[in-house]
Order: sequence, then structure tokens, then C-alpha cells
Amino acid sequence: MTKITIKLFLITIMFCGLALSACQGASIVDEKTPLDTKIVRLGDTVVAQVSGTSIFLSDVEHAALIKGKMQPGQIITPKDAVFQTTLDELIDQRLLALEALRRSLDQNNEARRRLAAARERILATVVIEKLITEKVTDESVQRMYDEQKALQGNAEQVRARQIVVGTEEKAQELKKLVESGGNFSALAKEFSIDQSTGDIGGDLGYFTQNSIEEAIAKVAFTLEKGKISEPFEASGGWHILTVLDRRALPRPTLEAIRPEIVNLMTYEEIQKFLKFLRASSDIQLKTGTKPTVKDGNNNEP
Repeated sequence: MTKITIKLFLITIMFCGLALSACQGASIVDEKTPLDTKIVRLGDTVVAQVSGTSIFLSDVEHAALIKGKMQPGQIITPKDAVFQTTLDELIDQRLLALEALRRSLDQNNEARRRLAAARERILATVVIEKLITEKVTDESVQRMYDEQKALQGNAEQVRARQIVVGTEEKAQELKKLVESGGNFSALAKEFSIDQSTGDIGGDLGYFTQNSIEEAIAKVAFTLEKGKISEPFEASGGWHILTVLDRRALPRPTLEAIRPEIVNLMTYEEIQKFLKFLRASSDIQLKTGTKPTVKDGNNNEP
């Protein structure tokens, strides 16, 4: 099961264009929210007590993860420097928060507004985490990988060399030289006017049919390996071509591209969910413009 972190959500949410309100008017919550001094988390470990309140191991791990000091799935212990520095930061933060409560600073309007906005962001994050946990699973990632693999089919790559000159007559002359034993690579270095390949013996490397100019692809993918093409005109001049190798298009393993698939699916699922929420909610803008209605239907994702 894939679990999206809050950091990933915040990055993704920027792509989605979701702006969370600061709740200057009515807020989600409008009551005093002191730190719970009696909170208990089953299976979690208390790593520090600060004036009767607890800081848990999961708090340290979460803070380190958000700040990029550890990777998802990594385990840190009190012996690790990152653990100690993160815990010190959390202790300082807790001391400041407790002092703010002692002074009743949480009750002024600005603090209440910011607390409400923070709560809203957290709730948005929680619902996204639940959505991604349900939608971006090992099974769905495997399914997308298989679908993309099927779409590629039995794609082929060709490796070829070319010589590019200004006239058909010169191309014919060089073709005869190669066929009589001349070295294609050496002739390309001497005569080719193509600046990107001339110095490397005309080597085009491996390419697919859709990744190179159509006129070149048409010759390369029909020419027998080791043969020399008839001169043909393409961008840059007159070409002769020889095919060095053919191979099936290498496909990355699932594990190699899993992060990219997860990120793509995460983005798509969030977009789909936001389309549903916008379509099924009453949104009234007070700016004289109409709310954005994203493409899609009203069916819950």
C-alpha cells in the first residue's frame, strides 16, 4: 500500500491549483484548542515530557520526514543525530506553544484565524491521504504499468549512421566508396556536413520510429542491417544511411518507474476528486466572477 506524505501532498496540491482559505470569517472550528496533556497513542513511544505534555516517537519521525531529514520508510533512533536535532526543535516548539497558551494568546482574533486555517489544511491533507491510500495501491500501480506496457507493444529501436552532403551526386559518390570497402565512419567524419553527427562518424545512436525525422525513420526502419541506403533528401541535405543494429525497445522495470507512476496517479486522483467536489458543492464567489467548473461528471470517484 502506498502512503502519500504531507510533503508530497503540499507539492501536488500546488499543481492542482487548490487555494485553501484562511477562514477570515466563519471557520471550521472556533473554540479554544489547548494542548492535550493526557493524550495516549497506542503503540507509540513517548520520547520526551515537556511540562506534563508528551512528545512521541511518531512526532519526531513525522517532523524529520516533512523537513526532508529522512526518507519514507526509514527508521531513526535516539542515537541518530537527526533524531536529536529534530527532538530539540519539537521541544522548543512545545515550550513556545505552552507559553502562548499560558498567556492566552490563542484567544486573540489573529491566532484563532491562523489556528482555524491550520486545522483546515490538516483536514484537507487527511482526506487526501485517505483518498490516495484507497486509490493508489500496489494493484492499481501494477495495472497502470501493465496498461502502458501494452500500449508500447513490440516497439523497436534502430541504431544507424548517416553521411549528409549537399548534393545527390556527392551522396552517390560516397555510397560507391563505402560499397567498395571505404569506412563509413571515417567518410562521415571527413565529408558529412551534419554538425551534430559528423564528428562522431555519423552515429545517430538508438532511436524509435517516432523519435526521429520521418524521412530518416522511413529509410532506417526498412533498410536491412549492414546495407547502405540509396541517397535520399531530408533536412540538412542529401543522406546515405547504414543500419548498425536493431533491438526491442528497452522497458524500465516497475520498481524503476514506480515513483513516477505513483506521482502521476496521485495527481490524477486528486484532480478527479476535486472535480467531483466542485461539481457537487455550492460555490458562490463574491468577486463578480463565476467559480471554476472543472471538466468531468458529478460521479463520486
